[in-house]
Amino acid sequence: MGSSVRLFRVWGIDVQVHWSFLLILAYGAFIYSGRSNPLAGALYGIVVILLLFVCVLLHEFGHALVAKYFKVNVPTITLLPIGGVAQLERMPRQPLQEFLIAIAGPAVNFVLTLLLLPIALLVVGMGMGSGSFSSLLVYAQARMMTPSLDGLLVYLAFTNFALGLFNLLPAFPMDGGRVLRSLLAMAMPYVRATRIAVMVGRLMAVLLAFVGLGGNIMLLLIAFFVYVGGRGELEAVESRHVLKDIRARQALNREARQLYTSEPIDKAVDLIMTTYQADFPVFDLGSNFVGVLTRPHLVGVLRTQGREGRIVDVMIPAQEVPVVGPETTLADVWDKMMENGSRVVAVKEQGRFLGLITLDDISELIQVVGATKEREEKQASQPAPTAIL
Repeated sequence: MGSSVRLFRVWGIDVQVHWSFLLILAYGAFIYSGRSNPLAGALYGIVVILLLFVCVLLHEFGHALVAKYFKVNVPTITLLPIGGVAQLERMPRQPLQEFLIAIAGPAVNFVLTLLLLPIALLVVGMGMGSGSFSSLLVYAQARMMTPSLDGLLVYLAFTNFALGLFNLLPAFPMDGGRVLRSLLAMAMPYVRATRIAVMVGRLMAVLLAFVGLGGNIMLLLIAFFVYVGGRGELEAVESRHVLKDIRARQALNREARQLYTSEPIDKAVDLIMTTYQADFPVFDLGSNFVGVLTRPHLVGVLRTQGREGRIVDVMIPAQEVPVVGPETTLADVWDKMMENGSRVVAVKEQGRFLGLITLDDISELIQVVGATKEREEKQASQPAPTAIL
């Protein structure tokens, strides 16, 4: 999402649009430009796409506002050519919460359909004159691709209904897949529910890709998103499962090197080049924890000002470093990092600094402990040997 442009901010959520959104606007202008008045048709096509994505934005706000109700922060909503993405800083704690967050988006589309359809049929009926209800529906369908007010209303009404249904397909991590996962998680462990939802999602991705091979590029893109996104979501859930039984105290590196405010930046450069450590706690001359110097921050400083200066001038102040207790699980530590956009947290007990936990520490633990748990689960799933007498 690095090439997205922020449009506005509302309810604490940044609404941004990816540059590739221009492609779908161009597509809308193209498909309506083949009329008697190409310019008017192209402008109408752009209006159709913009209004359609207003509906997509409302869909994403459905997710976001329910998430915020459950104390899950949503920093951004990004509009893409294939739809929108509401970024949740963490997954909800309870399956019921995930169900309500997931279903809120399609529910918005169905509400929009109920609001738009009567108005659309009324406007179409006024233009049609007399006729039966079935003929009204046929006429409305014919008007849907006609550049006109009634055609626009019919298009938006039916498209919202189609969006609501499509998003309920069990193609994890789409809304329907999350609904499926949340329902499964009410009856089984969360990791197992995620694995089943991802498997179903991959089958749906193959089906969507097969249909998309007929010439529907949008379905091919969605199939790719479902397949790749499901795998990433499964890895995140499995990683959190690995971390939930480990306390912050257990993950502290007792041999970690530290820096002092009076030392030159060169000291940090030397430590990064001669050790495997990338993030350093910083202390003052009274041995008080006063900040952190991370590798990305140091690299940024070296690019802008070089090696001149002291550690105190370039460190991240301690007040800006997230803090957890020694009994906090690493799963919650990870959530804390994601919520604060930080690669380190300080572990403190009654105000006393115990050490740092970094993203590198968590990554190593996920690999080591995850491999052990995977082996244990495989052994537990194998049938016990039976003796034959």
